Amino acid sequence: MPSISLHIETMILVAIWKNPFIFQGSFKIINKKERTPKLLLFRCECYLENKKDLQEEFFPQAYQFTHLYNEHDAIPLLPEQELEPALYLLKYALNATLEQLLNHSKQPLLYVDEIAMAALAHQMMEYIKDKQALANKDLGFVVSIDFSPKEPAAKMAASALLKICDFDKMKNLH
Repeated sequence: MPSISLHIETMILVAIWKNPFIFQGSFKIINKKERTPKLLLFRCECYLENKKDLQEEFFPQAYQFTHLYNEHDAIPLLPEQELEPALYLLKYALNATLEQLLNHSKQPLLYVDEIAMAALAHQMMEYIKDKQALANKDLGFVVSIDFSPKEPAAKMAASALLKICDFDKMKNLH
């Protein structure tokens, strides 16, 4: 299997800290060879007892994606062997972002009115259309990780993640 090197940028737009914790945001995945960003939008529930558990150890089974979309369509979240390694990578990236969010968070946002929500939606649409970095924008909390797998199972996970980002290849998973 050829080498794959990915850059995964996780943006948290919504974090609800009541059980189950609920997170909404996006993953921007860049294959470093092709330099083409792919976007996934997500909603994830986390079934941990408290915020401190996020910082102690990574428990992938505590995270459950309820919605996942690539740039073209919803990704079916039925248990599929080929999809599981990709979901594991996304859960790991989300966990790393949440750790940083808890360590470096600003005052939490308690209320968003309709005007602010409309502005947020407009900024997110620009982000999706342009796929550009959000320089000096306060849209959400963003953390990036690089993933350069060496082991065959990790390479397979990276390959599966690239497939779910691409609609045409996504059809081949079924």
